[in-house]
Amino acid sequence: MNFIRNILAIIGLVAIIGGAYAYTKFAPMMSLMGDIDIAAEKAALDSFDPKAKDVYMNMWTKLKESGNSADATVVKYSLAEGVSPEDAEESMKSIANKHNIKAVGELPLSEQVKLETGQDQRFLKIYQFCNPQTAMKMVDFSDAFSAYLPCRIAMIQDKEGKYHLYSLNMDMMIYGGKTLPPELHAEAVKVQEIMTDIMRGGAEGDF
Repeated sequence: MNFIRNILAIIGLVAIIGGAYAYTKFAPMMSLMGDIDIAAEKAALDSFDPKAKDVYMNMWTKLKESGNSADATVVKYSLAEGVSPEDAEESMKSIANKHNIKAVGELPLSEQVKLETGQDQRFLKIYQFCNPQTAMKMVDFSDAFSAYLPCRIAMIQDKEGKYHLYSLNMDMMIYGGKTLPPELHAEAVKVQEIMTDIMRGGAEGDF
């Protein structure tokens, strides 16, 4: 349930930022609809990280293409031909260990549903990773960052039988608001790079 709540919270934030961006972009037309403080909206956006607009525009582009708000907030890697779910799982754990990222939990959701219903399910499992020291630095900056913890990767079998890895796009956390303090920014970018390495390695079956 925490995973679902995190997704819904991020979707809501994207909608808010997207609305603010649209306000400033189409201000002349929208100002005819009522009293709108365009200058305040623009000032707020201008205070964000220089990459913020690109982050939200990329999300908006994905949203337009798919019509699915969840698609706009994730990164996806498909398992290569010949790489089994077991191979991918072993690779991800091995790579995480090399990066000193702890595997702190697994949620074998499809197995649990099968036990509850007696019916086979397409594969769905959530893997959780965390660097405790980095996590504490993030929440010291903002308690709200706790909603992103631990980092999660979902492995899912699609309806055609192919396997994919999904994780939240950390660009919004790193660049989506005001620029993070230098030390925290460096830590967050490092975590993003490690999670990318874990997902790529898992998809390719590397160690």
